Amino acid sequence: MEKPNSSSFASLDNSRTKGIHYRITTLSAAGVFLDGYDISIIAVALTIITGLSGFSYVSTPLGKGLMAASTTIGMLVGAIVFGYITDLRGRKLMYLWDMVIFAVFTALVAFASYNFDSLFAFRVILGLAIGADYAISTTIISEFSPKRTRGKLLAVNVSAWWIGSAVAYFVGFLLLPLGNESWRWMFAIGIIPAVLVLIFRWSVPESARWLANAGKIKEAQDVEKQISGSSDVISVRGRKSSIRDLFSPRYIRATLFVAIFWFSYDVAFYGIGLFNPTILGIFGLSKSNAILGSAIFSLFAVLGSFLCIAFIDRLGRKMITMIGFAGMSFSLLILSIVAFVLPKSAFSVGYAAVLVLTMFVIFEVTQTLGPGGTDFVYPQEIFPTSIRATGQGFGTSFSRIGAILGLTVFPILVSVSGLGLGLLFFFAFSVLGLLATLFLGIETMGKSLEEINEDSTPQN
Repeated sequence: MEKPNSSSFASLDNSRTKGIHYRITTLSAAGVFLDGYDISIIAVALTIITGLSGFSYVSTPLGKGLMAASTTIGMLVGAIVFGYITDLRGRKLMYLWDMVIFAVFTALVAFASYNFDSLFAFRVILGLAIGADYAISTTIISEFSPKRTRGKLLAVNVSAWWIGSAVAYFVGFLLLPLGNESWRWMFAIGIIPAVLVLIFRWSVPESARWLANAGKIKEAQDVEKQISGSSDVISVRGRKSSIRDLFSPRYIRATLFVAIFWFSYDVAFYGIGLFNPTILGIFGLSKSNAILGSAIFSLFAVLGSFLCIAFIDRLGRKMITMIGFAGMSFSLLILSIVAFVLPKSAFSVGYAAVLVLTMFVIFEVTQTLGPGGTDFVYPQEIFPTSIRATGQGFGTSFSRIGAILGLTVFPILVSVSGLGLGLLFFFAFSVLGLLATLFLGIETMGKSLEEINEDSTPQN
């Protein structure tokens, strides 16, 4: 592959972080906030619709797993397809259209779903938009950000997911008094913010890096001047996007790393995150207290994401990812031991209750400090402009396979062998993620996107 000219985009890379950078980050993060809200609210909604007329299949372990994984299934397709389109046709096109799809199908989920089949189908299509936004919003931020603060801005973007998730649990808890129809309002709340995000995203320009790679040098120079006040964009030898490049000798290590560490993380995170109320219920909490407990734990996930913002450009991407996986592994191992010893009465035994609460806190803080923050950062930095959104989309799509695995296997394991085995299942994948980061992880802190991709073989 031809190397990009590393002197191009120096004005963008060395610019001070200005209002326009924060505006682009905010509008991207707003979409990620909605993604986090919608994916997490199903955990609360499942406690309402289980057993309702038309939703009896949700009462089965497989039905519950499929409904929990519904948007994730859509994301598996949407991320790679729309990520590839984003590299071919530009960032802004899909930056707008994914919000259109999100708003329309959120409304259909809330007001036009009357049985398992319709709700499942609408949420799968909604997942297409969420998957697209994963690929697009991060790419937009990375290609506009100064290199000194790129990690922080990308971490701010992903922190919005955790804030959206926390809001989902609290909104779900507050709407419980509405009874059997409360789940509709839990989904409907996301419609108006999606429309507002769509309107304000019109003001975001096309990426200068994408324009230059597409041979539109004058347009790229104009955008760079708009962002940084000057332009040094010269003729760049661009390359057409090709998914095959992900598996070329130049990028195969990066592709394997993103695939394995993100897949492993999502097996554990989605399983714990979307079945959090269920797990707390098995340990002995009532439905309302389990939902409230999940909401409180989600605040610790937000805290972990803030720690990621603070340390990602100090400790580096690889170190905080390893810390995150180590914390996840430790907490899941202890929780599984408690589940084997006191599977249905942990909260009735003082020391066990404290231990369970402490391990949940450790899990939430470390998973967002580490892989829950860097999964939106690494693909943006270790793939070039021609396949950046494709790489992000591939990582998202492959990780959704892990999410679906966790969401469907966990309830079956619990029903057959108990909670302890289900938590050990998540522990094993957390260890796999730690090993993948140790042996395949690379450090990108402090480098421009072009500098990172000048080396034919990424180094530690």
